[in-house]
Amino acid sequence: MPSKHPQNPGEPCQHVTIADSTIGHVSICPECSVLHLSLNHVSVRFTPEAFRALSGMVGDAQARLDHVAQSNAAAAAAAVIDEARHGPKLH
Repeated sequence: MPSKHPQNPGEPCQHVTIADSTIGHVSICPECSVLHLSLNHVSVRFTPEAFRALSGMVGDAQARLDHVAQSNAAAAAAAVIDEARHGPKLH
């Protein structure tokens, strides 16, 4: 079932894809500016402001995940270097 315009529920939104990947796509209705995020069998509609907020939140989460991954990689490298210098630690 096509989504309806918030301002004119009798008219279906026109979807223009603005980004896609293997997990889904983002489209926008050029007439009402509603953004549609589709992930497999789930579709969520956003105002441009709400989509910007979601994008910022996801970007912040990704930055934290990247930081943790880098920290873990640095800790693993330090452990390897320490073991090479001093031999394996016995527990």
